[in-house]
Amino acid sequence: MTLMQADFEAQLQAAIDDYEIQERYKAQDPLVVHQLRSMASFLSALGPEIDISSIEPFTKTRDRSIIADATNKGILPTGTPCQHLVEIINRSANAVSLSQGRMIEDHSGGRVWRLLQSITVQAGETAEVSAEQSEYREIKYVVPVTEGFHKFRIDLLEDLSLANISIKQGNNNFVIKPRWMNVEPGEYAVTVTTDNLRRLFIEFGDSERAGRTLQANETLTIGILETYGEVDATRLKDAALLDVLTNDEQRVSVRFKVGGLVRQGVDPLAVSELRLLTSYPSLYDEDAVFLGNFDYAVRKKFMKRAQFTSVWNETLQEQHFAITYRDINHLNLVVVAKNPAEQATLEQDICRYIGFCDNLYEGKVNVHEVVEKPIEVKIKGSLASVHNTDMVKTQIKELLVERYGRESLSSSRWLVNGFNTQEMSKLINDNISAFQDRMSDFTITLSNELNKPNEWVYMTKDSINVELERTADLSGATWTL
Repeated sequence: MTLMQADFEAQLQAAIDDYEIQERYKAQDPLVVHQLRSMASFLSALGPEIDISSIEPFTKTRDRSIIADATNKGILPTGTPCQHLVEIINRSANAVSLSQGRMIEDHSGGRVWRLLQSITVQAGETAEVSAEQSEYREIKYVVPVTEGFHKFRIDLLEDLSLANISIKQGNNNFVIKPRWMNVEPGEYAVTVTTDNLRRLFIEFGDSERAGRTLQANETLTIGILETYGEVDATRLKDAALLDVLTNDEQRVSVRFKVGGLVRQGVDPLAVSELRLLTSYPSLYDEDAVFLGNFDYAVRKKFMKRAQFTSVWNETLQEQHFAITYRDINHLNLVVVAKNPAEQATLEQDICRYIGFCDNLYEGKVNVHEVVEKPIEVKIKGSLASVHNTDMVKTQIKELLVERYGRESLSSSRWLVNGFNTQEMSKLINDNISAFQDRMSDFTITLSNELNKPNEWVYMTKDSINVELERTADLSGATWTL
């Protein structure tokens, strides 16, 4: 939390231990008040300088630094709608037709779903159709002023996240371009940005540089698609039409198909996930042409839906595997979906997204099977006699599995050299109180074997070998200074 000048002044006033000075301050004596306020002003000006001097150059740790870096890199707080198969049961005597975009409401959370296709259900029959948990609305926006790079703030509904957006002016549709990449002057294009409060803005262009300058009193139609993001599919049971338009529709029932999950919904990226993305160099972006490396672009888009993701080009394929003619001008992909039911869907979505980023790779992505590789870790240490070795062993294993286990964020990517022992040592020192005295000590040994791009490296309780002895205080010293 940033301290303001008033906060410093209040702390300085509370530190005054002279009764007479306190009374003079309460009486607003200028000699006392001006001195305290000058010191408070100096401290409030010094605070940002200290923050700047302590900026993390490589590994971001503070939430403020992570969000600021994500904002500069254009990482938007967007969600992905859940898609599920629903069954339409027609108990009326006539056929019932439901058009695409017709809305239903689930009874488990009151969320609105939209039908993705039109469907006609004959009398007494049941039919299946795909539905998406999203809400669509349109805004008529009148441009208030003529200016280059005009910005419009997107006000989302409460608890909803942005899933997609469209902008139309007359018969012209605006194309969303990240960071104004490859946008010509006069082109109907926009970019979507965010700020340190994670608010979303539509930024229009400048006719003399990139995009098109909006003129005052022009009218735009902005379509906003919003979603609740992650939905617990196991709780989806019954639903109902949001609006009943005919008598026959009163006898229509809607329910979610058991095992009918098509795509898992996801929330916007959390700070822990942003920390991983912001560790990539600034050269990596949606253009994804830097040395043919698509790992960042894919991870940014799909890391919420995957436990492990690895994308590599034919150069790495040749280094780690026996290359064949099928690998020429192809990318390679390994992904493990968090929900096994959408494994095939996730692979198809990633392949299509890579083709969208670079059409040279459209239909040229080889999908491989993942090779799970629990990494062997050996920890050998000594403890003071006051500690219980079995309890400390359990604490170490639980701590490492939580940070580097199969479902952790740290193991969700290709780790060519495995985990960092320096980081592991700091983690144990900071969280295991038995090693925070000046007698206990430990060492960590990891395998030096290089890992291949399709190998999923993680830790399990069985792969961690901890050897501890209570010998740290047998030096003969009565105490340690």
